[in-house]
Amino acid sequence: MMYFLGIDLGGTVVKASLFDEQGREIGSAGRRTPLIAEEPGQAERDTGGIRTLAFESIRETLSGAGVSADQVAAVAPTGHGKGLYTLKKDGSPGLGIVSTDTRSWKIGAEQMSAPDFDRFVYARTLQPYWPAHTAPILAWLKRGHPEQYREIAHVLLAKDLVRYFLTGTIMTERTDISGTGFWNNRESRIDQEILDRLDISDILPAIPPVGYSHDNAGAVTDEAAAATGLRPGTPVLAGLFDVNACALATGLERPDEMTAVVGTWGISAFVASDVSRAIEAPEHFVIQEHCVPGQFLVHEASPTSASNLEWFVETFLQDLPENERFDYCNTVVTGTPDTRVTYFPYLFGDDMGAHASGTFLGMRAGTDRKEVIRAIYEGIVFQHLRHVNKLLPVMQPPERVRFAGGATRSAVWMQLFADTLGLPVTVSPATELGALGASICAAVGIGAFPDYSSAMEAMTSVRDVYEPDPEKGEPLRRKQQQFAELVRQMAPVWKAYE
Repeated sequence: MMYFLGIDLGGTVVKASLFDEQGREIGSAGRRTPLIAEEPGQAERDTGGIRTLAFESIRETLSGAGVSADQVAAVAPTGHGKGLYTLKKDGSPGLGIVSTDTRSWKIGAEQMSAPDFDRFVYARTLQPYWPAHTAPILAWLKRGHPEQYREIAHVLLAKDLVRYFLTGTIMTERTDISGTGFWNNRESRIDQEILDRLDISDILPAIPPVGYSHDNAGAVTDEAAAATGLRPGTPVLAGLFDVNACALATGLERPDEMTAVVGTWGISAFVASDVSRAIEAPEHFVIQEHCVPGQFLVHEASPTSASNLEWFVETFLQDLPENERFDYCNTVVTGTPDTRVTYFPYLFGDDMGAHASGTFLGMRAGTDRKEVIRAIYEGIVFQHLRHVNKLLPVMQPPERVRFAGGATRSAVWMQLFADTLGLPVTVSPATELGALGASICAAVGIGAFPDYSSAMEAMTSVRDVYEPDPEKGEPLRRKQQQFAELVRQMAPVWKAYE
C-alpha cells in the first residue's frame, strides 16, 4: 500500500494529512500558526515558526497513523493563495503576509479605479485586485517599507515556503502564481508590463521558476527527514493553490458542478476549458489556471466565511467549555428556525472594495444570543450565494455543489446551504480536503495514476448528500435577496467609515 502526504498551510493552521491510494484519511495533525496583528489591517505570521509547526505536524501524523517512512510514496504542499512569503538575501525566512492582510488596499483601489484598468490590467491578468493580491502587496512594501522590500531575495507563496523547508528547492507553480496579479493568464507568463505599471519591475529576479502542480520539485532533505520522520529522498511535488486542491478533493471536473469552500475564505469555484463568457463579461471574474492542463478555475471569493463564526465563538462564548462551543452553536441553529437579525460577515474584508466591517442589523432589546448565532450562520450562507449569483450568468448552472472546508462538519449548516441554494450539497468523508487534493497531485506526479481524472475517481467519494427542502428554501432565498440589496445600500456607508 502506498501513502501520500499532503501539507496544507491555511490562513490560521498548518496541517499534515496522510491518505492511502483510495483517498482514505489515515492520520492528520495540525498546529495553529499565530497571527501578528499589531496595526490595522495587518495579518502576518512568523515564517521561521512555520517550519517548526509544519514539521511537528508531519511527525505527529506519521506517528499517529503508525505508517513507516518507507511507505510514504510522495509529498505535496498546498496553501492559501495570494499574500506574500519571502526569503531574505541573507538566506533567512522573511515576511509572511497572509491573504487576510488588507494594508495594501489603497494601491489595489487606485489600480481598480484607473480608466485603463480593464483594458490594460484585467485584460491580461484576469484578476480584479484585492488587498491580498501579491502584486499590490509588493507595491505597498516598496512604497511604505522600502527596507523590507530591498531584503527580498525570493518571492514565494504559502505552499512554496513549506516545500522549500522540506527540499531547499525554490520554485512556484501555475495555479498559485496565476492568482498573484502579475501573471498574464491569457498568455501564461509573468507580465513585465504589469510589474512596470506597479513600479516593481526590479522584483522580477526574485520571482522563482514556474512549474506545473505535478512536477517533481525535489526530495526531502536529510535535515527535514530528521525533523519530520519522513524518509530522506522522498519525492516532493510542486503542489497547488488550496482552491484547486479542494476542487480535486471533491472530484470536481464537470462544468455543470461547482465546489464551495467554507473556511477562512468563502469561495465558489467552477473548472472549465472554455471560459470565454467569463472573460468577455462586463464584470470582473477571478480566472486562473487549474492543475489539470487545459483547464481554468473560475471563482468568486472573499474572506467572509466560517472565520466569522470562529471569532464569535472565541469572543462571546467563553462561558462554555471550549470543546462544546461549536456543538452548542449547531444545536442553537437547529432549534432557532428564524431570526430578525441580519449579519454581514465582513470582519476580515469584503469583495466590493468597500472596506466593509462585520455588522449586525435588526437587533432589538429582545434579541438573544440564539438569534445572533443563527444570523451568523445565515449571513455566511447569503454571502456565498452572492458569489454564486455573480457566476451563474457566465458559467453552466450547476446540478450540485461539492462542499469543502471546516463547516462541512456541521450538518445543520450544510442543510442550510442546500435549502438556500436550492441544490443538492455533497460532502466528502475526508476532513482535510486541501491536503487530500495535494495528495492527489502527489499521486499523479509520481505516476501512481495516469492523470488527474483517474486519481480523482480512485481517491474521492461522497460521505453525505443534503437534498434541498423547497418549503424552507423559498423564505431563505427571499432573505438572501434582501441581504444582497442591503449590502448594495450599505457599501457607501462602510466606505465612508473606513
